[in-house]
Amino acid sequence: MLILTITKVEFIYTYHPAWLLIAVVIAAAFSFFLYRKDRLLEEVSKTLVRIMAALRFVFIFLICVLLLGIVLERLIDKKERPLLFIANDVSESVVSTKDSTYMRDGFLQDLSQLSAHFEDKFDVIEYSFDEEVQNGLQAEYNGKTTDIAKLFNTIYDQYNNRNIGGVIVATDGIYNVGANPIYTLERKSFVPVFTIGLGDTTEKRDVQIDYVKHNDVAFLGNEFPVEVGVGYSDCLDEEVWVEVLKNNQSLVKKKAKFNQKSGRLELAFNLKAGAVGYQMYTLRVSEVSDEFTFKNNTSNFYLDVIDGRQKLLIVHAGPHPDIAALKYVVENNKNYEVEVKAESEVSSIQNNDLVILHNYQGMNAAVQKELTEGICPVLFIAGNRGDFGKMNEMNMGVSGRRTDFEETTFKHNTAFKEILLTPEIVNTLSDAPPLQSPFGSMTFSSAVDVLAYQQVGNIVLEKPLIYFFNKAGNRNGVIMGEGIWRWRLHDQLKNSTTKNFEEFISKLITYLALKENKDPFRVKLENEYNESQNVIVKAELYNKSFELINEPEVTFEFSKDGEGALKPSFNRVGNAYQLDLGKLTQGVYSWIAETNFQGKQYKKEGTFLVRELKLEQLNIRADHRLLKNMAKKTGGNFYLSSQLNELQDEIDSRDDFVTVVYQEKSFDDLIDYKWLFILIMAFMTVEWFFRKFNGAY
Repeated sequence: MLILTITKVEFIYTYHPAWLLIAVVIAAAFSFFLYRKDRLLEEVSKTLVRIMAALRFVFIFLICVLLLGIVLERLIDKKERPLLFIANDVSESVVSTKDSTYMRDGFLQDLSQLSAHFEDKFDVIEYSFDEEVQNGLQAEYNGKTTDIAKLFNTIYDQYNNRNIGGVIVATDGIYNVGANPIYTLERKSFVPVFTIGLGDTTEKRDVQIDYVKHNDVAFLGNEFPVEVGVGYSDCLDEEVWVEVLKNNQSLVKKKAKFNQKSGRLELAFNLKAGAVGYQMYTLRVSEVSDEFTFKNNTSNFYLDVIDGRQKLLIVHAGPHPDIAALKYVVENNKNYEVEVKAESEVSSIQNNDLVILHNYQGMNAAVQKELTEGICPVLFIAGNRGDFGKMNEMNMGVSGRRTDFEETTFKHNTAFKEILLTPEIVNTLSDAPPLQSPFGSMTFSSAVDVLAYQQVGNIVLEKPLIYFFNKAGNRNGVIMGEGIWRWRLHDQLKNSTTKNFEEFISKLITYLALKENKDPFRVKLENEYNESQNVIVKAELYNKSFELINEPEVTFEFSKDGEGALKPSFNRVGNAYQLDLGKLTQGVYSWIAETNFQGKQYKKEGTFLVRELKLEQLNIRADHRLLKNMAKKTGGNFYLSSQLNELQDEIDSRDDFVTVVYQEKSFDDLIDYKWLFILIMAFMTVEWFFRKFNGAY
């Protein structure tokens, strides 16, 4: 809360203050000569005449003052009470202990009373947090993950340069996403953090599935490996069964014996993919006596079983680092399988979804014919060893002769909207080493779509570096230069990752290999979500002119694993449709979307997966040591949930929580004050009324 007090007011004159005397003279002279011998007012009382003269004098004087450009300077004292943040962890792990009833009811009430107590001295702000940060103290403990660092980043970002007195955090200290909160506190280590330790720090007798490693995709009929980590504590010499189930039917199981008091066992299974689509499997470890919780004894995982992937062929004129860089990106995409061949080894390119030609030399007449006919999408990489004349014969959007090579860098064409590049990608490629580009008398077709232009030094050329064109109904692309492997190394050196390069190449490949969708009705949603994500569905409908419209109603129906169907309604957003299904429980969902436009029925259907999140169940042992370190690092203290009175007494007794007082100057032109304008108009109106009423004009 800010308390504002005006302590000083001064006038700043644009002109010398002597002009005020001149303004008085002008106003007095105008009033005097107007009312001195006005024959129309001879029968009016002298008192009323003097009042009218005074009104005339005042508003003329005020107008003159405003014309002088006087500025009002005010000195304002601002008093800001300290902010105190009270945040409560509402993730599932907090209520996974024996005192869960107290945590849901009693503790929340005690925390609210503590908050109310401090309202006289602080501006108290309450938060609840798990993976996200919400306002207020929530009563539901259903967070699937916990990010303590995000809480502090939210506070420090939203209340930067404010008088933050302290932060009270009630949590069990278990975080499973985000950074270590200790490092986040470095941002404002002078702000004391008081931690309230929840949960139980004692080791519990428990068996759990720590992790499941498996492929995301498998091919129909093939075997795929599954690796399982089974953690245990206080279970010396216990024996358990670990089994894999599908549709509640056991597929395979193994016996495991714990030879230590606490530890982890690793087991491997081989399963066979027997049906197309998302398949759910359940891993289950049998229970031991007196086990603390059985919630972490099972874990579900999902596998996408497909018939085949899109085929990519990389054709080269000889070994080159570009080939390895491209192959690495494609091999890491589950939707593609890649084959690399020398140009002399290729007899046909027909059965591929995309062909990448690196330094194409046109050695095979049959392949040259297929390329000229445009039987499949092609990405050309025009390098030093390629035959530019052969490329001209294929009508690839460029003609002319190559006489030499020059070094050119990447200049993004922001007008090209078909491939959206993140600022990180654009910055990385713009700073990347140059490519070796063909140089000569070349002319580019005006029909090509340019993603990036060639740049030499600070000069942006009109020649494309990367462009696209359509041929025989397929998209084709050209990179005018070799050396993209340097882009990958530059990304690693600059960002300590090759993510930007990989995402860029993946976008190029997806854009070229994707079959053009000419369907007027489209539904967009991800294939996979997890339980902490909102499922967002978007739909688009186009008329015959391919204009986006949303007048017709669109129905959407979805169901989980054969359960009852739900039929939420789309919202119209802009010219499209959008639907937020919220957070859904794990499982495979099928959906159907339908609409009717101009007498024609359109229908789309598909499936999506919501993955199970059990991070909060994998570790239920509270980490109070982390909370103690957080408090010690910032000058706060650690308390248990039963010590809220002691926390209250400490904060009440500390003298470092003070109201901050600072001064600000404000400058306002008098002419900006509306009330002066209203006052002038009022004086003018009253004077005019008296004159008219008494017959003067």
